[in-house]
Amino acid sequence: MATSSVRILLILSIVTSASASRYLNTARIAYYNQRDYARAKTACLEGIAAGHENYELYAILGGSNIGLHDWHDAAHALIRAFALDSIKTLDWMEERGGEDYYSQAFYFSAQDLYYRGAYEEALGMTAYGYLLDPTDIRFYILKGAALHKLGAHDSAQEQFAKALSIDPENPDVCFLVAKAFFESSMFDSSVAHFASAYEYYITDYNRTVQMLFHNCDEVKVESVQNIISLWEEQDMAALDEFIKKSLKLNAGLDAYIKNIEDLYETTGDLARSYYYCGMSYYHLKNDTRALQNLLEALQHRPREPDALYFAGEILVQRGAFEDAVHYFEMLTQSKPDDCAAWFYLGVCCTQIKDYERAIDIYENKVLALDPHNSDAMTNLAFLYSELGNREKSMRYLERVEELQE
Repeated sequence: MATSSVRILLILSIVTSASASRYLNTARIAYYNQRDYARAKTACLEGIAAGHENYELYAILGGSNIGLHDWHDAAHALIRAFALDSIKTLDWMEERGGEDYYSQAFYFSAQDLYYRGAYEEALGMTAYGYLLDPTDIRFYILKGAALHKLGAHDSAQEQFAKALSIDPENPDVCFLVAKAFFESSMFDSSVAHFASAYEYYITDYNRTVQMLFHNCDEVKVESVQNIISLWEEQDMAALDEFIKKSLKLNAGLDAYIKNIEDLYETTGDLARSYYYCGMSYYHLKNDTRALQNLLEALQHRPREPDALYFAGEILVQRGAFEDAVHYFEMLTQSKPDDCAAWFYLGVCCTQIKDYERAIDIYENKVLALDPHNSDAMTNLAFLYSELGNREKSMRYLERVEELQE
């Protein structure tokens, strides 16, 4: 009888093992050989649902979710793999892409948790990130940002210092540290680090423009802006012609496309750094420095909508309405549904006494986008009054009163 029971248990064990192997083998083939992440994920989930707690099933599930950009699921699957066998999981990662590859699950999961306000959970994810890749500065910066949000400012500063100590002259590091200060409303600190970022980015920018403009007497801002504009529009024929004729580079776009890509990237980095530095000053109520940095951003990215908006807003507040018109015109060309930009443009036209255009903007742009905008109606009442059309002026005033009831 005892022998029979043992035989039954052995049979059950063999069946269970075979069942587990079936799911694992399917997952292995899909993940290792075919890179079919969806199929590998399904096999892992089916095996886990059948009760098979195997570190490799969870590791493959984590890797598959990374391939599918399901960061939270990836992180939680890898955490479970660690819980089952941390040493084998680390060995598996080293053999299957490297620990730094799998660390991205924890970074992007932590980043999403941070932006959703789940700071404690974000810190938990960064802890696993440190374990897998202690040289990845993003974890120090993200941890510092989360600690700032939780009020642990000294600990946060330690994390930022660690990030900068790893790569002190890396503009991306300076920018990320500055952005963390900015998002924590520590604008005095963010200003300094954004300034460091664009100082380092300028080195890359100068190197790139020297390569492209070496046959020219000078580097013209308008020429750089034209290159950026043509690249954004993907007008390769016009860009090729510009390179040959204006830059005197006979080999054309084919020979210099990498330099154009580098130029686009570095001008974007510079514009981003100047913009955020400007917005730091904006929040510090230093409009002069804010405008200076926003205009610098627009030198590198003339169509950057947020920089256009806030530069225009500051000019309006200063009473420089004619100057502000340019920025709001640029903004409404690229973002025709930006009601606030149209409203400001209407204000500018009113102040420079271009009443007909102001009326057109308020009636056909602002109210078309926001039919209940009482400020636009109030301004229209004023405009029609100035033009002697008392009937229309009163009509808009009556509509404002109706909205206020």
